[in-house]
Amino acid sequence: DDGTIDNKNSMLVYGGDIWDKGGADFYVIRQLLSLHTRYPSRIHFIMGNRDINKLRIVDELDFGETKRLPKHKGVYWLRGTGLPGDPEKPLGSTTMTETAAERLKWMLRGTMGSVDAFELRRQELQRERLAVMNSQSAFSTQDCSEHETSCDEVIVSDDDVAKSYLHSCNPNLGLISQYLSHAKLMIRFGSVIFLHGALPTIEANSFPLPWIDPESDKSGGHETLTEWIDDLNDFASDQITNWKEFGKAKQPRDAQEDFWASKGGYSNTSSGGKLFGNLLQYGMNTLPDKSKNQSVVYNSWMRDGMPRKDLFSLDEQSWLENLFAKEGLQLLLSGHQPVGDAPWPIQLSNNNWILPCDTSFSGDVCWTSAEKASLGRGSRPNGRGEVAVSETLITCCQRTGKLKSVKIHGCLSDGSHYEINNLLDVDDEHIGRPLHRKLSYTDKDTKEANTTDFWVKAKLGQDYLLSTGKGFHVWNLLLDHL
Repeated sequence: DDGTIDNKNSMLVYGGDIWDKGGADFYVIRQLLSLHTRYPSRIHFIMGNRDINKLRIVDELDFGETKRLPKHKGVYWLRGTGLPGDPEKPLGSTTMTETAAERLKWMLRGTMGSVDAFELRRQELQRERLAVMNSQSAFSTQDCSEHETSCDEVIVSDDDVAKSYLHSCNPNLGLISQYLSHAKLMIRFGSVIFLHGALPTIEANSFPLPWIDPESDKSGGHETLTEWIDDLNDFASDQITNWKEFGKAKQPRDAQEDFWASKGGYSNTSSGGKLFGNLLQYGMNTLPDKSKNQSVVYNSWMRDGMPRKDLFSLDEQSWLENLFAKEGLQLLLSGHQPVGDAPWPIQLSNNNWILPCDTSFSGDVCWTSAEKASLGRGSRPNGRGEVAVSETLITCCQRTGKLKSVKIHGCLSDGSHYEINNLLDVDDEHIGRPLHRKLSYTDKDTKEANTTDFWVKAKLGQDYLLSTGKGFHVWNLLLDHL
């Protein structure tokens, strides 16, 4: 509660995607950076796609004091969609956003999947200014109604929001720069790996480095996973250094030049693309040719709301099991894609686990049982809702790095508290695996009857917690037997 970490052997790993969704960007990042300043060897940050894409702000918005920005030619991942920003649409219809504020609104809403981010930032700036006016703590999640002066009396213009993004995303002075300077693409502690997304398929030491030409001498395989992780993190660090140099440059930029986002790709030749475009591309889902990007940032263990079926096919299971065995792995923890109101254990053979932990849409979970109901989002400006929270606690042997326990506890979306003492001690073969039969339920919102696959997440007391998903939507079910 007082912002200290008393246990000298404990560490905190933050899994990335620090901005855009929660309505308290500044508060959260300042708290994390403060912790890192006080405990630099014990606070660790992962790069998420929503962190990496902030490199675009300086490339597409920062043109000094000019009131009119150069024309924007759209973004490659919208090509052929007909949406604003499709490079194939007539130039005028895709580049209306010539002021910083209007372009930022379009970038956040139309190209970063952050529909509410612009207005959430406005509200956060209002709260901070209000706190200063009332000589109170600028706690960013405080309700404006608690102040004598109301938020309506604090004017934050569109230009103020744009300037806030430009300042906070400044490559050398901004808060996001401080975060990215400390962040890594992957972190390994003994038999445990932390990453934002998921591993691409790895076979015969062919650990992918997609920014390197496959014909290059540098494209050879790595002997170990640790070497590959080191290469990934060195690559990211170099790209962030280049981004900072780009931010220091004072020379005028060619108004006719493309931005990295317009054509994308590794080895992009735009002024920004040459310096830090490879990291931007690494943080994306697809390449300009629409093929899948081999990235640990955007890959996912989930597909359309459920664990990927190919994880349990003979081929996929083979490379994963081989990797776990060869590298002495026991657990991979990730985020990136919401998985309901509790982490989603995926049990492999030999008591090895994959644990997606993104519970950022907890408030949207539906319960299929008549006796259970989600408390929803409530008044929160994000998907987590009023009550849901989860924490994953990992204990490793300091001497060997071997995993000793994986404890998960928190509060589900219906307000009930739960605790999983140790995944490694689970002697129930159903946990972390798909149920062997389909189940029927009626969606409380749509009233539609459904029959589908469910996943056994945990045993809570005498009941099993099961979940099924579709997209970002998750339905929970409690059963007393399987």
